[in-house]
Amino acid sequence: MELSRVSAPSITEEKDEIISEAYSLTRNFIMYELDGSCVKVNTKAERTLRRVGDEMFERHRTVLNAVSKRLRYSDVEVNEKYKEYLPDERMFLMIAEEIFKDTKENWGRIVSIFVLGSILARKNENEHHGEHIEAIIQTVWNYIASKRRKWIVRNGGWDGFVEFFDNTAFDYNKVWKGLVFVGIGLTSIGITLSR
Repeated sequence: MELSRVSAPSITEEKDEIISEAYSLTRNFIMYELDGSCVKVNTKAERTLRRVGDEMFERHRTVLNAVSKRLRYSDVEVNEKYKEYLPDERMFLMIAEEIFKDTKENWGRIVSIFVLGSILARKNENEHHGEHIEAIIQTVWNYIASKRRKWIVRNGGWDGFVEFFDNTAFDYNKVWKGLVFVGIGLTSIGITLSR
């Protein structure tokens, strides 16, 4: 399935609520990770994503930092599958593909897509003065809109996302255990890309 490029939702256009919210979540989370608390929270889903994303960074800081350090823009040049994309976008798509390679979807993996986008945005800001931040936001959003939308709808949309992570009876260990495997997959991709 090819990743289709979808333009950012316009205020005047009628857009699918899942896609529109995905754009807001992507932009808000990445800008929050870059600029900190000066980025306003507008929805429960944004608040939940920040909380869970921060927990993911905190619990898996070592793995996420190792992945970030191993990723090299020049190594992404060799991937022909995404040749029409910028190196930042290619890197995101290659890792996202690895995260979902086994076709198992869950909210933890959806969060990992946002976290990956923020890692790449931070890397771009540090190495290229934020030259491609907008492209990274668009790529994360396009990926969610074109490849993960159906699963999100089947699982209650963004309200389901909030409910899933706000449910006090939910066992967080299951999500974090799954994310460790995602981290291992990211690390192996990082090692491959840095060679």
